Amino acid sequence: MPTSSAAWLKYLNNESGVLGTQGKTVAQTAAVIFTGNIWWIEALSVIVTIALIVGILILMGRLHWLESRVEKWKHVILEADANKARTKRSWKDIERHFFSGNDNDLKVAIIEADKTLDGALRDAGIIGANIGDRLKNAKLSQLPNLEYVWQAHKLRNQIAHDEHMELKRDTAERALTIYRQALESLGILEKKV
Repeated sequence: MPTSSAAWLKYLNNESGVLGTQGKTVAQTAAVIFTGNIWWIEALSVIVTIALIVGILILMGRLHWLESRVEKWKHVILEADANKARTKRSWKDIERHFFSGNDNDLKVAIIEADKTLDGALRDAGIIGANIGDRLKNAKLSQLPNLEYVWQAHKLRNQIAHDEHMELKRDTAERALTIYRQALESLGILEKKV
């Protein structure tokens, strides 16, 4: 098969002829127009391509496609920061309860610290229906003080189920230190100097 327009003309003008006389003249005319005006076809293809790109961009704008993608990425990137900020605020409340000096506030501080750790474990992607399940699924590489966290969680359960339990300040302080170290290991709170 011929590849250039000159070769097509030669092929169409062949004595054996694929086309009849009338077909040859139409084919010859088309070949002459095609070879002489190829720049029109190139220009037309560029115009059509630009029109299609502009149409796609307009459609993307009307459908808010790009905005939705940006919002999704913002949500993913900024959610980690929002979770950290929320946890830091919670920890300040926990410390406020601890330093109030009230026995009930000590208990509230332990319960809130347990809730805060539960949220941090969930945000870290550790699966489970509750904090107990998440602690079972946590690895030592994620929580180096996992054994101590279990002890603090058991203390929290005692507080929650025994309203007459007396909680000593040093026991509460030890439990809060364990919770804080766990949150530091997860990268939520900065390590104390």
